[in-house]
Amino acid sequence: MSEKKSGNLKWIAIAILAAGILGAGCGKSNADAETSSTASDTEKNTAVAESEQPEANETDSQEETEAPQEEESQQEESDETIYEIGGSASLQDWTISVTDAKIVDSVSGDYLSYNPNEEGNKYLQVFVTVNNDGKKADNFLPSFGIGDDVSSKVLYSDGYEFTATNLLGYNNELHDSTINPLSSQTGEIFFEIPGTVAESTEELIIQFSSGNDTLKFKIR
Repeated sequence: MSEKKSGNLKWIAIAILAAGILGAGCGKSNADAETSSTASDTEKNTAVAESEQPEANETDSQEETEAPQEEESQQEESDETIYEIGGSASLQDWTISVTDAKIVDSVSGDYLSYNPNEEGNKYLQVFVTVNNDGKKADNFLPSFGIGDDVSSKVLYSDGYEFTATNLLGYNNELHDSTINPLSSQTGEIFFEIPGTVAESTEELIIQFSSGNDTLKFKIR
């Protein structure tokens, strides 16, 4: 073989080897590019998923927070103590005991007789003993109460409320009773109620209030 031909074959072999190396490099570059593109898409999708996830977690957390609050509120309502007739409990500086209750058509005092203002109405007569646990004389159930003065009302059925009726001149009327410290007084509180309420079998509750504090007794 001539020297010239041998040299040409040598250069052809070098060219073929170089082409193979370049092809492999391009293939690798394309593969890396595809891998990089796939990784980029995966990272993008992961970022979107993560950005949406906190909102769901936040909603779940809010629902979990609201649920215990509702349960706690319902539990507080169910845990409220309602005393029976004959029981006693404290309200601010007073110890109050409801000893009896009855419904009457009218009330007779030493000098006057009292009848309901509306025909068909009746009186709910509640017998109460109250003790002043404070260190000074105080007025129980003032006619014009302010601040923490004690007031009373009767609760009936689904949210009906009846305010007390002050029978002026009636000897045992408990309104406007000034009671000395460490002393007690027994008297009566009257509520004018419709005949339908008087004849109903649904429960009646007398509630005493002082500021934000309340005390309840079931009287029927």
